Amino acid sequence: MSTRKTVISCAVVAGALVLPACGSPSDAMSEGEGGEGSVTLVMSNHPFQRGIEPLIPEFEEETGIQVDVQTFAEQQARDKIQLNLQSKSSAMDVFMTLPSREGPLFATSGYYEPLDDYISGAPSEYDADDFSRGAIDGMKVDGTTYAVPVNVEGPVLYYRTDLFDEWGLTPPETLTELLDTAAEIADRDPGITPITLRGAAAALPFTFGTFVHGNGVEFTDDQGAPNFDEPGAVEAIDQYATLARESGPPGVINYSFTESSTLFAQGKAAMMLESSNELNSVADPGSSTVTEHIGIVPVPAGSAGPAPTVLSWGLAMSPHSENKEAAWQFLEWATSPETQLALTEADIAPPRASVAEDPAYTDTLDTPTQQAWREAVADLQENGNVEVGPVGSNAPAMRQVIGDAVGKVILGEATPEDAAAEIQSGLEPLLADG
Repeated sequence: MSTRKTVISCAVVAGALVLPACGSPSDAMSEGEGGEGSVTLVMSNHPFQRGIEPLIPEFEEETGIQVDVQTFAEQQARDKIQLNLQSKSSAMDVFMTLPSREGPLFATSGYYEPLDDYISGAPSEYDADDFSRGAIDGMKVDGTTYAVPVNVEGPVLYYRTDLFDEWGLTPPETLTELLDTAAEIADRDPGITPITLRGAAAALPFTFGTFVHGNGVEFTDDQGAPNFDEPGAVEAIDQYATLARESGPPGVINYSFTESSTLFAQGKAAMMLESSNELNSVADPGSSTVTEHIGIVPVPAGSAGPAPTVLSWGLAMSPHSENKEAAWQFLEWATSPETQLALTEADIAPPRASVAEDPAYTDTLDTPTQQAWREAVADLQENGNVEVGPVGSNAPAMRQVIGDAVGKVILGEATPEDAAAEIQSGLEPLLADG
């Protein structure tokens, strides 16, 4: 890891020699103008947040703009952000957002500052056309850009290479094999959780979606109606709930990415179905007991073939900010080629093509784990399904409906058929409302 850090730091310094300031936030900033003020940034506890925070002093030094970082657990961050926006508070300038989840609702509610004019006015070094199509398109609602992408991520399968070698196991390639492998691990060592995955209702759809798509089902049909009356939807619910109930950790119904990553890093789980963005969390030599024993493969294929989910988080500007110039300067810096190259040190998969292909980045992925991670992320970008959940202004409520119903099956309180019917009836009015 130290070699990698040196290479990337040199690349960032080299960029600073070419550009007026590292990240080249704007010509005004480069000349020392327009750099006064402060920005309040609200973020979720997330790998991007952990990667960007150590870099922020560089931005403050270059611009004279002070950044007040406020970090919360994911749901608390969502609540804090929404409260600021609903109350039209100027206390927040920039915030993390997941447009595939709340984009339509936030756009129709006027919770985003449109960014197209800012982007078109950015200097040539910013290279707005460098973002991958899927990443930048995911930041738009009805053609308007409301955020700038900071990463690319999707579910992948992590596994303990030492245990798989010891037990003569191979990484599963299909969902059926995944369930069988988990059952075999349970027989091998009752003290090891076979797999950890999401069970918390609001978080579950992200990983559950790969089972839905893998069984040949989209969340909605061409007319925008729910598709959970399809046989493949019942199969997806059955597979996911069975895996969580029979092979997941105790209390899996409360698990999101934080709990899963902690358990896997402690060496207490043989597999983990989680975001590619969690590599840094589970491989950190300072906190992980399995750093040298992590394998990564794409999510196993369903009956209809492989269908990983891919998404990008973004940074957005509050329309109620009283520091919009400074806020844009921060956004421009945080999503510039140089900063995103530096963020790869924290294992943040870049949404920019130039960074993804930069030897200063690719040459540093020199461990088997890093190389496997890169291949899995490349698969996400090439084959990923961007339908993370039902799309519409009621997206958060719709995901809750899905998570609640699947959760009942995990707990043994409902059958997969019951859950599919509950999701179908629960989504219909929410989709009809837009």
